[in-house]
Amino acid sequence: MIGMIESNPLQSIQDRAPLDPAKLRVLSDPLRSFVVYSLVTQAKTVKQLAGELGCPPTRLYYHMQQLEKHGLVFVEDTRLVSGIVEKHYRAVARELLLDRSAFTTSGMPDRSRVEALLGFVFDQSRVEIQRQIESGAIDLNRSAPEPGALMACRNVLKLDAQGAARLYARVKALWDEYDELAKAPAIDGQFYAFAITLYPNAVASEPPSAAESAKPASRRKGKPV
Repeated sequence: MIGMIESNPLQSIQDRAPLDPAKLRVLSDPLRSFVVYSLVTQAKTVKQLAGELGCPPTRLYYHMQQLEKHGLVFVEDTRLVSGIVEKHYRAVARELLLDRSAFTTSGMPDRSRVEALLGFVFDQSRVEIQRQIESGAIDLNRSAPEPGALMACRNVLKLDAQGAARLYARVKALWDEYDELAKAPAIDGQFYAFAITLYPNAVASEPPSAAESAKPASRRKGKPV
């Protein structure tokens, strides 16, 4: 028996919300990132999310608590189903944007906070890629555009201001296209991770000091491998 629906009149999904270092750490778990994206277009129950992920609902309860605690999702409405309160979760915003001021202290970059961003992109990608290679999900004998291949590319090139602007625009357009697809997960198919970096790179800058290079990998979070 399904009872009355109770909506949350105090909160509704925003167009945009800031993303600070603490929230980035929470989203470093790929499962949580998927959940937040999946809750952009509509509210869903833990059972529905578990069906999309192909995992038991019990695996998601702790993750949902963490996402709600850190303000990344909220309960949009509840329903009473067979005497049990069923929560329908929604993402706090259609788009999460980096709060750039949260990565500085007194107007200067805060290294520990910046490392949260770098760790989210680089460390998480490195860990996931290694895990997928070991599990056989990534086949190193394949090459793009074959599904199952690993694309891990890096290049350094010199561009004038116009060329740099054109490259930024093309990369952003590609990201925006697949960012929208992530908000409407397909019923069938395989999960893929998509990470992009583009940044000015002064190749003639000073190399890291000997002390910095000697730090163990666990102390140098965010360093690309």
